Amino acid sequence: MTMKLALATAFCIFVLTGCGNTEQGLRKDTSNNGQKAADSAQNLKDGVTEAGKDMGASTILTPKVKSAIVADKRLNEPTNLIDVNSTSDKVTLEGHVTSSDLKRLAGEVASKAMKESNATQTLDNKLTVEAR
Repeated sequence: MTMKLALATAFCIFVLTGCGNTEQGLRKDTSNNGQKAADSAQNLKDGVTEAGKDMGASTILTPKVKSAIVADKRLNEPTNLIDVNSTSDKVTLEGHVTSSDLKRLAGEVASKAMKESNATQTLDNKLTVEAR
């Protein structure tokens, strides 16, 4: 649908920005507007590709890392809250745990799950320690 919108926009630009009624002017406009449409299509493709990477990271990697954390009984305690978010660049752990040892363990478990998934992202362990 977005591709159709980009092409429709390019067509409108073509129609509204004519250089006049001369054959040479129309050829020039057609060439310029064709390039603008191609550039718009490429920009759209690049944006969709990047969004797809983030979507892939969040729909595939995030559940794998979260499952690995939940599977560890030391981390899966009601006093710990560990959220996992992934992008094409990094996996972030946020929330809190009850000790610095658990923070380190959560990072190790996440790193292992990432390695097993052949992930290229870096790990950003933003967990805070809240003794209870």
